[in-house]
Amino acid sequence: MPKLLAIKGVPLIGLYIRATEDFAILGIDDEKAKEYLREELGVDVVVTTIMGSELVGALACANSNGVLVNSQISSKELEVIKRVAEVKTVESNVTCLGNVVCVNDKGAIIHPEVDKAVENAVIDFLNVEVARGTIGGVKTVGMSAVVTNRGGLLNPNSSEWEIKRVEDVMKVDVGTGTVNFGVELVGTGLVANSKGYIAGKDTTGFELGLIEEALFP
Repeated sequence: MPKLLAIKGVPLIGLYIRATEDFAILGIDDEKAKEYLREELGVDVVVTTIMGSELVGALACANSNGVLVNSQISSKELEVIKRVAEVKTVESNVTCLGNVVCVNDKGAIIHPEVDKAVENAVIDFLNVEVARGTIGGVKTVGMSAVVTNRGGLLNPNSSEWEIKRVEDVMKVDVGTGTVNFGVELVGTGLVANSKGYIAGKDTTGFELGLIEEALFP
């Protein structure tokens, strides 16, 4: 059975979690979230805020090579993340790096207007090919899609050209769909890697079918 989760009663779990193949950062010490992440995604979990905020999914972007965060992160927060991953801090006017970067271990789509410092960090530190663009016409690509090393779910408004771009750059087949009973910003309500996924608690059976097809083609 797919695992459905709410954090603080809210089904927008993608805002509170940033997960990769091996580790997950969780913004709130939630027992059920930790259990599901370990069981479904097979990852090590650390609990920390970033820049004092619980919304670590929005603030951090990550793949198997490490975690990118804004340089305003505290040294205490950095230490916690470094238990499970390499971390690079980026001096940028963008604080929510998780919102503006959609990345797996093969490639990344980034916000069309994000500054060069972020782009260079994604290329050099996360070690992937980068393309600037939108997903479903949305510039905050990190919340408009969830792409793993195996598949991906994109905003249902994604054009054929956007879908092809994601597939070419991130080197996986993807599908489109929604989460949490019609939410198009799928990154807000879905956490996944190539081993499994967790969806927000309002996600319907029909949506779960599309999610599974897209993530595990």
